[in-house]
Amino acid sequence: MVFSRFRKSIRQKQLGLYSGQLGVYRRYLREKEGWDRHLNNTKEFILQKVRSLSPKSICVLGSGYLLDFPTEKVLDLGIKLTLVDIAHPAEVVKKYASNNQVEFVTKDLTGGLVSKLTDSKLKDVSFFTLINIVEKCKPALFNADMVISLNLLSQLSDIPIEFLRNKKLITDWQSIEIANSIQNKHIESLPHGKSLLISDIMEEYFDSDGKLAFSRPVVYVDLSGLSEVQEWVWDFDSSFTYNEDYITKMQVVAGRV
Repeated sequence: MVFSRFRKSIRQKQLGLYSGQLGVYRRYLREKEGWDRHLNNTKEFILQKVRSLSPKSICVLGSGYLLDFPTEKVLDLGIKLTLVDIAHPAEVVKKYASNNQVEFVTKDLTGGLVSKLTDSKLKDVSFFTLINIVEKCKPALFNADMVISLNLLSQLSDIPIEFLRNKKLITDWQSIEIANSIQNKHIESLPHGKSLLISDIMEEYFDSDGKLAFSRPVVYVDLSGLSEVQEWVWDFDSSFTYNEDYITKMQVVAGRV
């Protein structure tokens, strides 16, 4: 049992469950000007829908450091918040742990993939077993007046796929299949008529002269069913740290599910 817990702890570190969130925060500090425009657009979109729909409770999926959520304004309206993530930053927990309007829920939102990788031996992991886990996973149920998928959809598969590719357990096309499956399952879990989705959908790479070199999708599911859609560009990385050869921008979409 002790060895099992030790192996699980090591696997969690390998998967980067905590370092990934910290990396996002550090990139924000480096790219504050460009990120603030995106974060403010996200917050304003959420506030618009909160004002028009008047929910008494909100469930935030992928809450993280709450950089992109208008927390204080929502709390001032008396709304109860359920913050859902696979790992909650200690700073956020400390700040809101005593607030009776805020509840923390720790949950694997990848269709059980991260939990499988955390608990399993690598010899028991294969593309087909992983796809089967996601496909058979029952959509999570979130009991709130409003459910928000917060800049999460494109990121859901990043941690498990990066781990699996580094271990040479999946191919490029298999990684896309897994991402598509996870994203579809996530969309299924969002209650129709009372959910918001905000996500980057396309990465665009620009050279030093500002010319578009190439782009690649990061969301593989059909989002044409979204309503009240807003779109903007996220200046994600201007210092060549995400891709050493290019400036990176993201196409973002926000809408009601």
